Amino acid sequence: MWHKPLHNRTKLLRLIADGELHSGEALGNTLGISRTAIWKIINSLSHYGVTIAAVKGKGYRLSRPMEFLDREILLSGISSSTKKILNKLELFEEIESTNQYLLENLQGSDKHGNVVLAEYQTHGRGRRDSTWISPFGSGLCLSARWHFEQPLDSLACLSLAVGSAVIRVLEKMGFEGIGLKWPNDIFFQNRKLGGLLIETRGETAGPCDVVIGMGLNIAFPVDFEANINQPWIDLVSIKDPVPSRNVIAAELISELMLLLDAYAETDARDIINEWQKYDCMRGKLAKLILPDKNITGQVVGVDNDGALLMSVNDNVRKFTAGEISLRAES
Repeated sequence: MWHKPLHNRTKLLRLIADGELHSGEALGNTLGISRTAIWKIINSLSHYGVTIAAVKGKGYRLSRPMEFLDREILLSGISSSTKKILNKLELFEEIESTNQYLLENLQGSDKHGNVVLAEYQTHGRGRRDSTWISPFGSGLCLSARWHFEQPLDSLACLSLAVGSAVIRVLEKMGFEGIGLKWPNDIFFQNRKLGGLLIETRGETAGPCDVVIGMGLNIAFPVDFEANINQPWIDLVSIKDPVPSRNVIAAELISELMLLLDAYAETDARDIINEWQKYDCMRGKLAKLILPDKNITGQVVGVDNDGALLMSVNDNVRKFTAGEISLRAES
């Protein structure tokens, strides 16, 4: 089921995943280790963003129940049409980065249709060398690989298409009011819910390999705190109870793979029109963060190439993805 043998840390988390109290003695007996070893593992889990309460004389419990990724449940939830194009599904307990793993394994004939998920990333990445932070087993860290015969410039709207696909899945699950912030952030009421990271390898004129990384906050520990440089939110804070983490992952994989399979024949205008329905920044005053300066203006939307259009001093200017970050002005 898993790419590597499970660590005692994960075995312990599975035992207490129900959110109920479990004594150190019972946990130690089950795992065949001492109560002191249990205590050390419990303490080490704070490094992974996991919050565990110790109740004197009773034991330990998670601040919120945890659902582990399960290959069989995932496969049962993936659509039959997606299974035909899904080449490989891999699960990791811990990985440096799901995107990096796929980028480093681009060789061979199976260049597309591979999907990787992880319970935890030690070096999760976002755009512009930012860090993606997600506690162990509390969100989705997912990456997919696809091989395109088309040139790189034909993929200009891919990020927008994937963003809209995520919203479609969440809407089907009953989540309302979730929007997109150019070029690849998923937002709810001015707080970040998720994000995309699309990385390419290949020649400008094609063909090329694409890795699409997706991070989604599902149910973080109740008192989770981290050095995140902007307001954030998780799905359980929007609608509780939240759907199964495996169901969400299976639906996203299905939608993403079908999108990739059909992308070459998809009209860019249809992608733009759908994305604009979810644009949560249009008409707002915003700050554009460039490598060497910041620009303030009003967000107009996107053009037919997926570039941002912004009114700056009454002049509409065009900015391309990959070089800037967009923040709402307060």
